[in-house]
Amino acid sequence: MIKMKSEKLALAFSAVLLSGSIAMAQTPEDVIKAKFPETAGELAITPGKTTYNKALKTRYRELYAQMHDGLDEIEKFKLGGADSEVLSVFDLKTLKDMQKAGTIDELEGKLRNEQHKIVELMKEHEKYGADSAFCVRQLSMFSEFIKQNNYKDAYNPWSVLIKEYPMCNANIYQHGRNIIVYQMQQVKTGKEQQPWIDTLMMVYDNRIKYFARTSKLYGEGYVLGRKGVDMAKYRPAMVDSYYEVLNRSVELGKEKTEVAVIQTAMKATVDMYNAEKIDASVVVDKYLLFTDILQKQRADISERIAGGKEKDPAKTEKELETCNTVISGVDQLFSNSSAAQCETLNKAFEPRFKQNPEDIELLRKIVNILDRKGCTDLKLYEDATIKLVGKEPSELACRNLGRMLDKKGRYDEAIDNYKKAIGFATADTMKATYNYYIALALSKQKQFSNARTYCNKALELKSNFGQPYILIATMYAQTASSIGESAFDHQQVYWLVVDKLNRAKAVDPSVTNDVNKLIGSYKAQFPNKEEAFMHSVTSGTTVTIGGWIGESTTARF
Repeated sequence: MIKMKSEKLALAFSAVLLSGSIAMAQTPEDVIKAKFPETAGELAITPGKTTYNKALKTRYRELYAQMHDGLDEIEKFKLGGADSEVLSVFDLKTLKDMQKAGTIDELEGKLRNEQHKIVELMKEHEKYGADSAFCVRQLSMFSEFIKQNNYKDAYNPWSVLIKEYPMCNANIYQHGRNIIVYQMQQVKTGKEQQPWIDTLMMVYDNRIKYFARTSKLYGEGYVLGRKGVDMAKYRPAMVDSYYEVLNRSVELGKEKTEVAVIQTAMKATVDMYNAEKIDASVVVDKYLLFTDILQKQRADISERIAGGKEKDPAKTEKELETCNTVISGVDQLFSNSSAAQCETLNKAFEPRFKQNPEDIELLRKIVNILDRKGCTDLKLYEDATIKLVGKEPSELACRNLGRMLDKKGRYDEAIDNYKKAIGFATADTMKATYNYYIALALSKQKQFSNARTYCNKALELKSNFGQPYILIATMYAQTASSIGESAFDHQQVYWLVVDKLNRAKAVDPSVTNDVNKLIGSYKAQFPNKEEAFMHSVTSGTTVTIGGWIGESTTARF
């Protein structure tokens, strides 16, 4: 009995000694501190707190490489292929002790964590990160795949570069969208696409962070525009977010904003209005802003085409076509919105006008938008136009005021403003139009001779202008019954009427359909042969029309 008890005590004592020796074994932290003492010294990194010291760049990279070798050794040891001869970072006993204690995986994990700290610290400050040679190799592979449009194989090196070397090259962002879209096309459901959409948004954000702020061509406004368009496409429910992003893009890009961005921004604006998140005045402001930018872009493209110095004229023509398409699209989006109704526009603008009646920018906006939407009967339009002409007389302002006064029957005032518009105009075609407007206003006051004078002025400025001829013909027809003394005298006028109408469609084919209808009506008023014969008039006879008309024509039946 005594012997058995002694043996049990001995075994128990041995167990205690054994457990004590295990307890005293090195922990993974101890091993890392021993093998990589700088991680606890000068190169110690506390995520979120450590300030990068550029002077230590080389030492950080050496430490990173040493840790990389250490991880390779652990991997080889776990696979049974490591011995004392191939180990340089760790010694075989240490790895065996870790394996025996069951902490070899923990050692590997903690070492990878220390290495990751270096990556995270250096990627924000060094173009080629913690391992410049590895970065260059990955960048080379990525570039080769991109040249082949091989987005599938480009993904692996790209994913490494974007995560660990975000400052290495702007191309990883420029081509990043295509790589991500390719990956999205490989999955079947929208739910599976969501992580890829998150990645796409990250790519845009990091492009701004690392490259856009210093780029003249592809600055923050450009990247935000691309991001906003993709947000609208892939996350249409997040209208508040992409509305904000797109408008910030336009604010930064101004006339350099891509036309697709402007059209998407207009749609976002209408969507926000429909969701009752902005009021009609905001929709109006955005529409005017966007159309002003687009019109400036169109003018710039047209000027480049006219200059004849474009390297690729076909490309520039396509650019103009796209711009025109977007202008039409923005107009349609606005026109189809309930914010574009006269009543809504009046409600949106009237309080602002009353509050700031001297604001020249506001006056321009009110007059322009109401004129575009045909809301010229509103008192607001009259008040704003009169104010604008008084503050900033211009061709457009005087034209608008003249048209408004014309509609109200205030012809003398209208004519006065048309004459002012002529004074401001530089294009003969516009001067011709305003002279025609004057002629119309005079004809409404039955000042036919004076009206014809202005029609002729219009034709001198624009020879292919059919409308003045039509007006002259109409005035001749209106006054036919006052020309001469007999019914035959009155009827002869219609030969001259048809002469003018034929002249109208000869110079201006666009009026042909309307003119032909008038000719059919007026020909019925021609004298007949018998009656003409009684007045010694036969086919081909030259006839002089008297009265205020004072022109000659040829008889025909």
